[in-house]
Amino acid sequence: MRHDLQLPLPQQAWVKSSLTAVLFALSTGSAFADPPLEAGVWINHTGQGAVEIRPCADTGVAARRLCGYIVWLKQPNNSKGLPLTDGYNPDPSKRGRTICGLPVLGSLERVSRGWDNGWVYDPEKGAQFDAAIVAGRQNLILTGYKGVKFFSKSFTWRRAPADLQRCDQPKEARATKASVKIAQPQAPLKVPRPVPAVRPSIE
Repeated sequence: MRHDLQLPLPQQAWVKSSLTAVLFALSTGSAFADPPLEAGVWINHTGQGAVEIRPCADTGVAARRLCGYIVWLKQPNNSKGLPLTDGYNPDPSKRGRTICGLPVLGSLERVSRGWDNGWVYDPEKGAQFDAAIVAGRQNLILTGYKGVKFFSKSFTWRRAPADLQRCDQPKEARATKASVKIAQPQAPLKVPRPVPAVRPSIE
């Protein structure tokens, strides 16, 4: 059987374009066949906020890195009832950003144990540090440092419950069963007893 048969030119072009598309998808697509343990929503060490950790993008190099965004706040508003903002940011142009939805983790790369070489931003101080994270099923360890880990500081986060009311969703989507008023069955109406007819007397 001959194995040197040449495909027609249109079929050759189709095969080449298909292979190119497959190679491009493999090189730029997300590298996560299964989500890493670090992915998900975590309540931070203060208990005042929660961060969702997910791939930084859907495709490209960023899809192989992890980022984190604030998705829950115990107290999302200030004393005036307005949403908290990034008021301590050293960049004045960013001080109007709301804390809900704020990126606080970024550029984390997979290493032999967990993720490293990323950054963490502390909106309470307006400061950014180098960051590494590693997680188990229920706890995550965040390590912040500056250049070297000799003077690092670590914090323990815990996995958030599945029914956590996110601040980055419309109020309609955050409505809970407790806030839904269920119509109570009304008492049956009392039907009046029929009044017997009175026949007029004929005198």
